[in-house]
Amino acid sequence: MRFYKLSLSVVLACLPLLGTASSLSDSGLTLQPYLQRQTKHAITILTRSDEAQTITLNYRKVGAVNWKTKTEDDADTDHRYRLTSLKRGVAYEYYLENSSGDALTQTYTFSTQKDITNDTPLRIAVFGDSGVATTTQYEVASEMTTWQPELFLHTGDIAYESGTEQEFIDTFFTVYSNLLSEVPFYGSIGNHDYAVAIAAAYKDLFETPTNSGNEDYYSFNYDNVHIVSLNTNLDYSTDSDLYTWLETDLAATNKKWVIVFFHQPPYSSGAHGSTTDMQTTLVPLFEQYDVDLVLNGHDHNYERFDKINGVQYIVTGGGGNSLYPIGTELSESAYFLSENHFVGLTISNDELQIEAIDEDGFVFDAVTLE
Repeated sequence: MRFYKLSLSVVLACLPLLGTASSLSDSGLTLQPYLQRQTKHAITILTRSDEAQTITLNYRKVGAVNWKTKTEDDADTDHRYRLTSLKRGVAYEYYLENSSGDALTQTYTFSTQKDITNDTPLRIAVFGDSGVATTTQYEVASEMTTWQPELFLHTGDIAYESGTEQEFIDTFFTVYSNLLSEVPFYGSIGNHDYAVAIAAAYKDLFETPTNSGNEDYYSFNYDNVHIVSLNTNLDYSTDSDLYTWLETDLAATNKKWVIVFFHQPPYSSGAHGSTTDMQTTLVPLFEQYDVDLVLNGHDHNYERFDKINGVQYIVTGGGGNSLYPIGTELSESAYFLSENHFVGLTISNDELQIEAIDEDGFVFDAVTLE
């Protein structure tokens, strides 16, 4: 266990491994490839270029001899590749090349969804309020990379200040470029992401599952896990579209583990405090439909509660931004720390292990759900 703080020189030396503005632009790509909508047999790969061009995706199973290709019909600056008919639980490698056959990226890897067992658990990294490309944000990103997640989730305020597309590029895609190229990402919309044109930049950049009919909220399955993302900047009263969709979604799932993540917390001892109207709207749904874990951000700290009517609530808003002190401590609060961190979930058939990991890789809190 490490209790020291990384020096600034060590962190700066690591930055090129995580992606820098110069490395993103050398090849003509303004966004390195990033993974979306992973399933058992499919995945989406997205990228952007500074000028319209035709880009070819080369991919194959790791260890295979021959490459398969997908080439766009028309030159564009936005590039999307939906790979289907992939093998379940198999690792693939890929790279992009231009029309002259020059490689535009290094070779990256991704995997399709696997079978979750006690011997092969699923590892999910969760973080929120990730900041404005500070040294601390890079430290947390480095620890997440070292932890080797198979998915990562964001509890909102991805672009922290005003939610513009350039902020997403400068403070999210640049910081996490290598993770994004190899680990599928799923977000939720925070109040800052929502500040510009009701999250237009978020919706333009990310390709979310479409089972809700819009990009504000969605759900997806990974083997025995059901994961739900909500946009709680919207109306979530009991007669709202979000509420109706959420109730239908939770009632329909039969998965072992149910995880819901969104930005504003129903319960918080942090500076913003609890979103009390959720306690009479969304919280009863979580209790009625046996949600196991609710993950939130908004308050820039870590907080774990004792289970409230069977539901585990955690605030993880310390992804790299400035931190908030404790406000009014709730009686249900089991652990509060104003610390930059991410939360690691290790999910098997029998248990869901939760670890809070700081920017030095130190596990400062842990709990297991069974």
